[in-house]
Amino acid sequence: MEFYLDGLTINLKQLDIKDILSCWDWLVKDLTQLLLISKFGDLFFWAKDGAVYWLATDMCNLTKVADSKPEFYRLLKDNELIENWFMPQLLKELEQEGVYLDPYQVYSYKKMPVLGGEYTIDNINPVDIKTHFELAGIIGEQIKDLPAGTKVKLKVTE
Repeated sequence: MEFYLDGLTINLKQLDIKDILSCWDWLVKDLTQLLLISKFGDLFFWAKDGAVYWLATDMCNLTKVADSKPEFYRLLKDNELIENWFMPQLLKELEQEGVYLDPYQVYSYKKMPVLGGEYTIDNINPVDIKTHFELAGIIGEQIKDLPAGTKVKLKVTE
């Protein structure tokens, strides 16, 4: 199956990337150029070391996926990686249920997978992109040093 990237990503025009990523400064320090943002609110960026990194907001982690931009663009032709990075099947399920994004929204998890949430349409809502990155970044920073499996209790305040 071949996937078309424009159907799996959001438009980057008129996004204030520094503002969106301000809550991720603890993890994303070497951003040189934003390459893509998936419809699930993950991003791929080119860093100062010349490599391409994937910020997976669902798991609050950063992974080097390619040593260079040309290598990354070649990898975007690998359907298995596309499935892992962009989840087109889950995206298709959401759209079949009539759940679509407005401009400047991404699909975000009601309960983040890093906290035990599932990759199901019942656990996903369209959310403003800034809100998505803020909430995931704040949670990620607070749990970054906890061992896997640690039980956490979130307190939401205004």
